[in-house]
Amino acid sequence: LPSNPNVPTNKLHHWVAAFAQLSPASQVQGSVLLNSIMPNQASTSTRPNVVAVAKVLFDSSKEAASSGTIDSTYNFGIHSFIQDLADAGQYCPLILFSAENTEHLHREGHSLKRSKIHVNGVSHHLLDLSQFESELSLDTLTWQEAYQRYLTWIADVGDQASLKCWTNHFSLLSKDEAVHKNFRAILEFDIETRQNYALR
Repeated sequence: LPSNPNVPTNKLHHWVAAFAQLSPASQVQGSVLLNSIMPNQASTSTRPNVVAVAKVLFDSSKEAASSGTIDSTYNFGIHSFIQDLADAGQYCPLILFSAENTEHLHREGHSLKRSKIHVNGVSHHLLDLSQFESELSLDTLTWQEAYQRYLTWIADVGDQASLKCWTNHFSLLSKDEAVHKNFRAILEFDIETRQNYALR
């Protein structure tokens, strides 16, 4: 049954419940404010005792463990189609590592077009990259988000030297003032560098 807002005890209950969730400093400030608004009421300089009403809002013992790395949106992880591209010696565009495309790969990967490609006499059914926007369409924030996920992938599949190399590469580029002034030049340099490097 819905509560009756005209019942004074109901209002008091809601007020006490809200007051109990405030920090101790906020409770003191709230008490001072209420005392200044209602001078005719019997005032007290101490805050009300809310220990009996207070309850634990968050309990760390009930929290699920989470990954210490930024690996993907909603913990999707790096999709196997990306690894398939790398295993076949194909370029893995950074756009595949964006949060939007990571989710797209995981939720709709079964319906995405794959192309048959022959590499060194071996047939591979690889993700058709024409279904995705060009890397040149990346904006600064999406580029930074995607390269963080890219670094997570390199940490998983590469060696320490590769991880260090790419971490330095992205750190250097993202600190450059040109990111803000001429992001397109930074992006083109980044794409060319990654295209010329084969992560093995």
